[in-house]
Amino acid sequence: MENNDYIQENGCHSSFDASRTDKTGKNIEGPVAGMQSGIIMISGAKGGSGCSFISNSLSSWFARFKNKNVVLLDLNAGKKDTKIIFNIKDEVTRDLGDVACSFKDIDLSILRKLVVNTESSLNIILPPLKFERMEVICPENIHDLLDQLTKIFDIIIVDFPFHLLQVRGFDFLEYCDKFILVSQADYISISNLEVLFSNLFMENPPSRFEIVINKYNLKPVISPARITNILRLPVSAFIPYDRDIEFLYLTRGPLPMFNYNLRIIKAICDFAENIYSNIFQG
Repeated sequence: MENNDYIQENGCHSSFDASRTDKTGKNIEGPVAGMQSGIIMISGAKGGSGCSFISNSLSSWFARFKNKNVVLLDLNAGKKDTKIIFNIKDEVTRDLGDVACSFKDIDLSILRKLVVNTESSLNIILPPLKFERMEVICPENIHDLLDQLTKIFDIIIVDFPFHLLQVRGFDFLEYCDKFILVSQADYISISNLEVLFSNLFMENPPSRFEIVINKYNLKPVISPARITNILRLPVSAFIPYDRDIEFLYLTRGPLPMFNYNLRIIKAICDFAENIYSNIFQG
């Protein structure tokens, strides 16, 4: 069977191109020679914590400010959030549910059809929307897909749904360089995050874990000191809420946010820079 038959045809095309140019104009295909790919997984202790906002913002920041080949992998099956936020209007754009072959057989020819390229040069892989195809989001397929993506992309941002953390025998830490857990600052959310940590780890979590507290300036919240006391872990970033930025994000996407010098944008940029430095500069 030809590779062209490995993805269900639906009349659309992808603008993804594995080739790119660096700042000198030299063509690059795949990760820069001598530099590893970085896999960043982002999840939350419960829905509505803002992990998709953080995923979309970080991936847009890397695509805009770093000379890297970046892909956002959305694993939230049955959700159109990414298509809406990034204004992907093509109703026949392919998603992971259209992959008709074993994920071990995914190669560059299939990725060219699957990956969507935005105007900001950010690449996106969309989750399956059809309920009957949601079973493709499983540990084995995630492993095989990430294995292929690391051959092409420098930075892989994974919007990782909470329920996958509960899959028995799925060692998600095997795949990632950084795992970011996002929570809001109310007592219920922080308590749920503490329960998640106690289930995932008997002792202290590995250093690759990062905690982000989102919308920490919205009431009802608990103080940063109390958050740290409950979690017994340091918080990497406190992201404030800004109504105007939320409106901009929902109507125009993440990229225009970085044109503004506001507290929320500075917090996101500082956190993204720290993540980048930890992964690529040691």
